[in-house]
Amino acid sequence: MVVWDDGSYWWAQLDEEASVRRDQSSFHVFAEGQHSNVRGQIFNLKSGDQLPRPDYDWPPNVSIFIGLTGGAEVEVDGHVFELRRLSQLVVLPGHRWRLMARSDASVELVSLASLRPHV
Repeated sequence: MVVWDDGSYWWAQLDEEASVRRDQSSFHVFAEGQHSNVRGQIFNLKSGDQLPRPDYDWPPNVSIFIGLTGGAEVEVDGHVFELRRLSQLVVLPGHRWRLMARSDASVELVSLASLRPHV
């Protein structure tokens, strides 16, 4: 269930939303169809699926992974992290990552542009 209030906030129970939309391989949870430096996307993965790698030619982004259901692993610069329900991993700009589902899993990826300060 998603609740909107005149565009001032967004709320959802993410594990339930991912379950209801399990037939979709991915969907945006905010900023869909809008230009924004912040994106939120939920991926419904089957065991063995990998997330598409980001295009490293784009502006550097902070990537925040949140485990909703199931299990996945994220490799960052040679270190492997287990991502399961309610796990969170933050990857700073300039670091390559790879995510693979170890079981059927739902994972949210929030990415935001990390811009240099104006001086």
